[in-house]
Amino acid sequence: MPHLITHRPRVSDLSSKDPHSRTHEIWETVNAYSYKLGGLAFVFGSIFFFPALSQYLVIGDWLFFTGSLVYLLVTGHDLLEVLKYWRMHSTRSFADYIEYVAAWSYVLGSALFTVGSLCFLPSLEAVAIGSWSFIIGSVLFVIGGFANLLQVVEAPSMIYMQLFNITVAQFILGSGLFTIASIPYLWHLDAAAERQVTTLAASSFLFASVLFFLGGVCIYYRKLVGEKLAAFCHANGLGTMFISALRKEDDVARHTR
Repeated sequence: MPHLITHRPRVSDLSSKDPHSRTHEIWETVNAYSYKLGGLAFVFGSIFFFPALSQYLVIGDWLFFTGSLVYLLVTGHDLLEVLKYWRMHSTRSFADYIEYVAAWSYVLGSALFTVGSLCFLPSLEAVAIGSWSFIIGSVLFVIGGFANLLQVVEAPSMIYMQLFNITVAQFILGSGLFTIASIPYLWHLDAAAERQVTTLAASSFLFASVLFFLGGVCIYYRKLVGEKLAAFCHANGLGTMFISALRKEDDVARHTR
């Protein structure tokens, strides 16, 4: 569930030059639903990786491909949004570099998952390539997740920070499980051992996919919390990131005492 998490205002409509355009919120809503859709595709796809359903494995492969493609589209959009925002607000701050690392990690990881899903198709017989694609892609997702964790101190409210932590934790754990579950597909085992190991790997895929889906749900609720916080700030004549700003001012005050 590769998802770029940032506490700054988003400029999700890549065609709009107005940072206050309503279309940015529409694009964020589309992205939030896309993450849940991708998570569901992985959940149902994982079921077909169990040995009992091996004759339907191709369905699972295509569902994995669909979910990976959805993630590739939204992470690609996130990367373009990052590049657009920092062109408009060129600061070369630490936040810039965090977002670049996270965004590129997610895009590359999603691309590897898309390729890897196709490699698992029985007609291609490229399981080893598919396994390595999943392993490297999952590691990139973990790198992006840890990069996002560096932004937790910038969260504008407590509930916002809690949703942030839950989302990233689900994401990192799910990516780690995908890494572990992909390794057995590189092994050559006898029939009995292969069935047991494949069952364990499929279980890991399924659990990780559920975490991805739940992370997508958290993304959606985090978006709602952000909208309510922005509405509160606007109604009271405050900047949408006023809490974060106050925290920074308080830190500066403490260091100058």
